[in-house]
Amino acid sequence: MRLTPAELAVRHLCGRRIPPRSPTSVVECVRDGRARLSRLAGVDYGYDLQAWHDHLKQHPVAGYHYGRNISLPRIMQEALASPAWIEAVRALEAAEG
Repeated sequence: MRLTPAELAVRHLCGRRIPPRSPTSVVECVRDGRARLSRLAGVDYGYDLQAWHDHLKQHPVAGYHYGRNISLPRIMQEALASPAWIEAVRALEAAEG
């Protein structure tokens, strides 16, 4: 299965590694996903998954195919429920000031 640039960025933002060239930690993965999405979309919603989804479904870029009719894709729901993702975002936000 080939991922579009937007799909890859969303997976990384949600802390999902895509071997073999993905960042090695959840923190690095989330940071990379945010940077990729920001470059693709020309905006930066930080680590706010709902804001990213709302923007991307209205302004599809680089192959964003997550449902226009759903409130939040499962991959994002799972990230929001993941202690590892929550801790990674806390660490990134603390480092950013």
